[in-house]
Amino acid sequence: MAILKGSITDDKIYSNYLDEEIDLLIYLPAKFTPLVKYPILIAQDGRDYFQLGKLAKTADRLMEEENLQSCIIVGVNHKGIEDRKAKYDPTGEKHENYIRFMAFELTSYLNEKFNTLQLGAGMGLIGDSLGGYIAFKLSILYPNTFGKVIVQSPYVPESLIETVASIEQMQTLTIYHSIGDEEEQFTNPEGITKDFLTPNRQLNKLLNNLALDYEYAEFQGNHLWVNWQKDLIPALRFLYSDQ
Repeated sequence: MAILKGSITDDKIYSNYLDEEIDLLIYLPAKFTPLVKYPILIAQDGRDYFQLGKLAKTADRLMEEENLQSCIIVGVNHKGIEDRKAKYDPTGEKHENYIRFMAFELTSYLNEKFNTLQLGAGMGLIGDSLGGYIAFKLSILYPNTFGKVIVQSPYVPESLIETVASIEQMQTLTIYHSIGDEEEQFTNPEGITKDFLTPNRQLNKLLNNLALDYEYAEFQGNHLWVNWQKDLIPALRFLYSDQ
């Protein structure tokens, strides 16, 4: 039997903080109706998550075959490598305003556009690498806005380790956190080799000491979309399982 497919449409939002128009991809589940309140999952690297990560296709299958909770997925697109770094990297010139855009402008827009669950658990984030850093940082800064987060092979600078070490409680959050077991040697697009695995294991130890809904996984492989795409299945199950 063919799987029912949700719809994907293009959208735009103007950000006053960034002084630019941001392209969005919006996925509505197959049986979407405006009469029902839906949780929303917001993806950094939106286009990559839809195309390389097969996020919408994976959600379609899990919603139909496993009774995964129906949700709206919003992909936030960047304008290329330099724009991504300026917005996602903690040292980037657009970083702080991008955080404000995500926390205030985008959430307000989505709450007006859709019949959403007006609770922290109703708004989720997903990101990989630098996008994982942004997703995690937003959930720490605004836990009452973003109550669920998936971080796949996130960039974990020392400043993030220090921030988490200083936190006494995060029980409002649900976090799925994964990293590849070969990510001690990852060479980024600029040709710089970094160890992603060790700081992610440090972060895992800190999060395990906090009272929160938390799942950690180490998958086989390196810092690649083919691995994140497979990892989406347990990640979505953890955040949106109806069981």
